[in-house]
Amino acid sequence: MNSKYNEKEWAKSFKDFVENETPVPENISRNILNKIHKALNPSPWSVFAKLLGIHSVVGTLSLSICNQFGVNPFNSSLSLSDYFMKVGHSTCMVLCGFLFISLSVLAAWTLLTSEEFVVIKKNAFIQIFSLSLLSLIAFVGFGAEVFFGIGVLWVLGAMLGGMGSILVLPKRLSHF
Repeated sequence: MNSKYNEKEWAKSFKDFVENETPVPENISRNILNKIHKALNPSPWSVFAKLLGIHSVVGTLSLSICNQFGVNPFNSSLSLSDYFMKVGHSTCMVLCGFLFISLSVLAAWTLLTSEEFVVIKKNAFIQIFSLSLLSLIAFVGFGAEVFFGIGVLWVLGAMLGGMGSILVLPKRLSHF
């Protein structure tokens, strides 16, 4: 696109704009500052809601590669849990929980803004623990038989996977 202004005209126009002393109305300034503050300091509840939404999708998709508690929505014939079971049922539970939550944290890291991911980091324990318990409840809701011992092992793996992922993921530049 060709501009009808040359460089000197652009510079003069910009200088006139900067030197313009027209005050900005107070309500507009306050509104802009509030929006910026909200974007830079997202609510932990709204971030958890987004994390839960991401986890709902990613967790469901992860069941196609690693069935958990017998939940296999895609009727896939091969599952990582078959390989995990070769090292023992307890290890399988820990590894399945680890994989299930860490994949969601990785997806959240790529999809959320850096400010939102900072909120997850600040509230990591409660966010990951809540996500793990809600996932376990969802498995039971879908008919999985979860016994106390294996449930605890699965939550332990989920916590290790979620917390470990949060700790090792590097800081990203903001989307802004």
